[in-house]
Parts: sequence; structure tokens; C-alpha cells
Amino acid sequence: MGLFTMRVKDTFHLEGGTTAFIGVLETHARTIPPCDCQIIVNNEVKMSLRIDGEMILQKQQAPCRAISSSQRIDLASFGVGRGGFTIRSKD
Repeated sequence: MGLFTMRVKDTFHLEGGTTAFIGVLETHARTIPPCDCQIIVNNEVKMSLRIDGEMILQKQQAPCRAISSSQRIDLASFGVGRGGFTIRSKD
């Protein structure tokens, strides 16, 4: 698996507890598999999470991509908004 970095534009909380992150990849990745990641704001790691992999959106707007996590994520408790942060896969 290659490392990836995504600049998140928006976050959605879906039924069933899934959280979807929509953004633009800053690194090349053909597909994003399940992996451990970090949420980063201003070069500071705010939290770790496990993503379930890439989601295929019905009306996906290039160059945006989507990843999801079934882990319960409360971004506000870490001082993170719905967008404007980075998700990076761990080494």
C-alpha cells in the first residue's frame, strides 16, 4: 500500500455511524484501501482514526475523492471543523 494525503473539503455523518470525508488527494493513489490514518491541522496531529477505504460517489466531481470510517469521530472535540484539514495515512 502506498501512503496518501488528502486535503479534506467537507465531512458528512451518514446513517449507521459512518463518517465520510470528501477532498482532494495531494499524493497519487489509484485506490485507497482500509488503513490507519491521522487528522492533521497546521502540521499538528489532532487524532488518529481507521478508515474503511475509499467510497465511490454516485455523482463524484473530479478531482474530489471520498474515504469513510465506521469509527465514531467527534471532530469538534479535537478543535477540528468539517473541512480545511488533512488526513494522512500512517507510515
